Amino acid sequence: MSTPVETKTCAMCAETIKAAAKKCPFCQTRLSFFGLWWSELGAGLVALIWVIAAVAGAAWLLPDWTRSEGRSFAGHRSELPVPRIALDGPDQRSEFWVSGYVTNSGTYPWRVRDLEVRFLNPDGSLLEVRHPHLDNPFVVQPGGEHAFRVSVGRLLEPVVRADLSARALEAIDGNRPPGPD
Repeated sequence: MSTPVETKTCAMCAETIKAAAKKCPFCQTRLSFFGLWWSELGAGLVALIWVIAAVAGAAWLLPDWTRSEGRSFAGHRSELPVPRIALDGPDQRSEFWVSGYVTNSGTYPWRVRDLEVRFLNPDGSLLEVRHPHLDNPFVVQPGGEHAFRVSVGRLLEPVVRADLSARALEAIDGNRPPGPD
């Protein structure tokens, strides 16, 4: 008479196998603790690696769409020139004002949050730079322009006679809702 063979059920394929088996003859799964752990976790780990690779690829291919604040302005700064600008005389508080138009020659709307006004000597050298505060950031639509008027504070006489230039220093994606500064 033969001795009864003790059996167990494979955790992966549910086939009956010998209790002493280290590997299932049906599904080839290792039956040790770490073998079961690896076979279950291995598929999840491979899937996680694929997801990370897909997200990294999307961030590399579409950098503007993966940013939380929308499209990056850095590569589009030249699309927002300020072709017309003028210095307005002092008001009752001796403050000077700069007014002008920001033109959008690009294909995306931009919300202008900060301007830079440069005062230049007649030879083109820089005399002074101001960053006037914009109380209300404004959106310049593609192909459009938007007027602005900002205070530059008190100015000395040589600065008042200087040539002006301005540029949009900071802007965010105009399709995004305005957020706190």
